Amino acid sequence: MEEKATRVEFDPLGVTVDSAYGIAIYVRRRLHGILRPSPASLGRLPPVVPVYVRNAREAHELVSTGNIDPARVVHFDLPDHEQMSLM
Repeated sequence: MEEKATRVEFDPLGVTVDSAYGIAIYVRRRLHGILRPSPASLGRLPPVVPVYVRNAREAHELVSTGNIDPARVVHFDLPDHEQMSLM
């Protein structure tokens, strides 16, 4: 049986223009998605990159800017007080 795995890599240099002021997630050295991007910087993202947020409130905040397709936003239904618990 062959096993496959994916490892998430975080940008060691911090925020870059392509990360939309969030945490860039790379898979095999390719940008996979952005964790908790800034709503004001969504226009910097390539149009196919998904964004990940904690809950529906944060998802609504991003979608209400009109700068991102709601289908690209993934939320984990976590409470507001959870701080980066996915890392």
